[in-house]
Order: sequence, then C-alpha cells, then structure tokens
Amino acid sequence: MAQLKLNGSFYVPFTSNPDKFRTDDHSCVRETVEALLDTTTTADHPGMLLGKIQSGKTKTFLAVTALAFDNGFDIAVVLTKGTKALSEQTVTRVKKDFSTFVQTDKLQVFDVMNVPETLTPYELNQKLIFVSKKQPDNLDRLKSIFATKYKQLLTRRVLLIDDEADFASIGFKRTKDEGIVINRTTHQINDLRKTLAT
Repeated sequence: MAQLKLNGSFYVPFTSNPDKFRTDDHSCVRETVEALLDTTTTADHPGMLLGKIQSGKTKTFLAVTALAFDNGFDIAVVLTKGTKALSEQTVTRVKKDFSTFVQTDKLQVFDVMNVPETLTPYELNQKLIFVSKKQPDNLDRLKSIFATKYKQLLTRRVLLIDDEADFASIGFKRTKDEGIVINRTTHQINDLRKTLAT
C-alpha cells in the first residue's frame, strides 16, 4: 500500500477548514489517492470515482487533486460537459478554491482554449490544471498541448478527472454503414489517455 504524504504544501492548507472537510471527507480523499498510487491505470483500464448528485464530488475531486499534487502528480486535467457555462463555472471554481496556490506561483489554472501561446519554463514547472470541455475542438487542443506544443509535459504524472461523466465519455452509437462504433468524444478521450501514457 502506498505511504501517503499527508503534510504536504497543497493538501493541508486546501483542507484546513474543518466545517468544509470533515473526518469522512479526509478518509474518502486519502483512500482515493492511495488507490491511485497502488493501481496501475491505463487507457484500457482507467480508474473511476463515483458520487451521488450534490454529494460534494467537486469539493472531493479538488481535494484529491491537492493530495495527489503532494504525492507525485504534477498535472490535473478536468473534463467537463460540453457547455460554455459549465466550463466557465468549473474554471472559476478551481481558480477560487486554489487561489492561494495561484497567487504564490505554485499552480497555474487554464481553460484549455485560453492557454497562452507561450508558457515559460518557470510556469511549466509549476503544478498545472487544465479544464477542457468534452467537445472535439477542446479535446484536440488539449492533446496538442501535450503531444506537440509542450512535449515535456508528457514526462510528468497526469491525473485525468472526468467531472460529470456521461454518455460523452463512455459511449457508442449504431451507424447504418459501420454498425456499432465508439462515439467521437469517447475516441478522443481514449486517444488522450494513450498520449498521456507514452
């Protein structure tokens, strides 16, 4: 079993509010990151964390991200449903919850469609969070950031989070000519997983 670093510079301040993070919240976050570290996930066998509607999934996956940052992960990719409003809401929430780390230059948070044309080595060496809609143009841009523009990011450990996982993430469709085929968004997400695994 993985030996978690629980006193790191991200997790401790991120979860310092006892009214927001109770004992059961800490247990859930720790068990999730332990499982992440103990399990080899691949494009064919991704890990999955499920939660009920309004159960605090966003709070929990952001805390998981903070603890993962303290335990060897460098980048988090957050996939959202394909609406502009939800994507903007997610970027705003992530920036707000991680604001202390953004302000002290420990972390950069980007909407994948608004990543600056040139990131400095200093910025690229910080922890990074990319938020991407599950839409073809967003997923293409996300893949190009890793596979073409900033290839050095492929050497870093990436946590891929699918917020609001739905038919766009794990879906197939029946076509007249090809029969049952994987839908485009699912194919792009699988392709991204394989890119990150290289």
